[in-house]
Amino acid sequence: MRKRYLTVYSAIFLVLSCNPGKTEKTETETNVLAGTWKLISFSDFDSATNKWVQPYGEHPNGYITYTKSGVVNINVSPEKPLNLSADSAAKRRFTILELLTINGAGYFGGYTLDSKNSTVTHHPKGGNIPWYIGTDQKRQFKIISDTLFIGDPTFEIGKRVLIKVD
Repeated sequence: MRKRYLTVYSAIFLVLSCNPGKTEKTETETNVLAGTWKLISFSDFDSATNKWVQPYGEHPNGYITYTKSGVVNINVSPEKPLNLSADSAAKRRFTILELLTINGAGYFGGYTLDSKNSTVTHHPKGGNIPWYIGTDQKRQFKIISDTLFIGDPTFEIGKRVLIKVD
């Protein structure tokens, strides 16, 4: 009788351990973007001059953070901030484009991930890019090792390069 129970328990153990059904996924499998990414390069293609430009300089500052729960937070600033006092800022009227380039840009909100098509769509709820708020900002991405490349669907008019830090 004891031998029979041992055989039955062994069979059950084998079936359960080999079951290819529902298994727990790792964080990497469920959301490849989750974490904090440090900005290394920020480039846009200027079709008027047919040249790539770096509006925040050769070594911009910034981070993109994607949480597991679907929140994105983006902050970008130039490598060399403009030395501007509060008095002189108040005297001069800046355009939005000047402010974004001088002070940096950022927004926050939700995001949806389409790993199959390597796209992420940001859903900005606030930030200093007014025309993004309340829109869907679809971005193509690819990850090679710990490096994230993100930009327009073809990477032909804009691309950002980031390194995973957390």
